[in-house]
Amino acid sequence: MDIDQVLQEMGANADRLASLAEDAFDERLELRQRQEQLRLIASDLSARAPVDRHALQAELDHLLGRWDALQKERIDVVAQSGGGSQGGDAFSGAHAVRVNLQIDAARGRDQIESRIAEIRRLLDSKPKT
Repeated sequence: MDIDQVLQEMGANADRLASLAEDAFDERLELRQRQEQLRLIASDLSARAPVDRHALQAELDHLLGRWDALQKERIDVVAQSGGGSQGGDAFSGAHAVRVNLQIDAARGRDQIESRIAEIRRLLDSKPKT
């Protein structure tokens, strides 16, 4: 069984689970147990699968570039709030934080950081070939 077959069966099982009557307890239990088996199979296949280190490194480099560009778009909160002095407008620092959160959301900062972490994990966990 390859990963595509596992994913296809998982999808079919999820569809069957969603269409079951509320009182189909035995069938629901069987499908959930099979889903768990399929998750374990998928995990094992994934762990043994080789990775294209060159492609992952290229994607990582690209994402790090996007992350750096995003950092340049963000507002410097310390400078915006008066450089940390007591004389600055207290609201401008809070406003800068809110704007940065909006920039992060619009540019997908969470997704970029998650993918960077995943690629680094893959590159660290897979032996070099």
